[in-house]
Amino acid sequence: MDGIFAFAMTLLVTGLVIPQLTMSEASAELPARIAAMRPEFFSFFIAFFVLASFWLLHHRNFHFIRAVDPVLVRINLLILAFIVLMPFTTNISGDYPDVQVAVDLFHANMFIVGLLFLCHWLYLTKKQDRLSTGISRAEAVAGIHRGLVVPLVSALGFVISFISPSWSMATYLLLIPSFWIVRRFSRE
Repeated sequence: MDGIFAFAMTLLVTGLVIPQLTMSEASAELPARIAAMRPEFFSFFIAFFVLASFWLLHHRNFHFIRAVDPVLVRINLLILAFIVLMPFTTNISGDYPDVQVAVDLFHANMFIVGLLFLCHWLYLTKKQDRLSTGISRAEAVAGIHRGLVVPLVSALGFVISFISPSWSMATYLLLIPSFWIVRRFSRE
């Protein structure tokens, strides 16, 4: 599983295509061409850190698991299918940041992965017999709140894409403070 996350994160860089210039053009045009790649770099960094967060979440969830059953395997396969789709949706949203359908593919991918992780967590909380360590009611509720963050942020991104597709990608900057707020209020 770790390899799939790492591979997907590595593939993200394939969306950063080196501008093709002659040596004589490079010194004059390369800085402007690289600057024009801002949307691609922005999409790359958002996707990279979101994938890293998903990877950490995957580890956190598997910390509790003692035995795997067919339902858990299927949920994981669905998660991994949409994780490996991330480089594609990231690259298309970075290449066409002002095209609504391009950024909405990214938002949809994020929404589905977020929902699948929420389903994964809910399944674990219902199957305590499969766990090495029990999940307390407080941990279960905190996990549900954490699990709602990505779907809600991606839904907000989708709504904002109707106004400004390129600015809708900035909604993922809300993930860090949102997770911090959830963590803060989960402790109280």
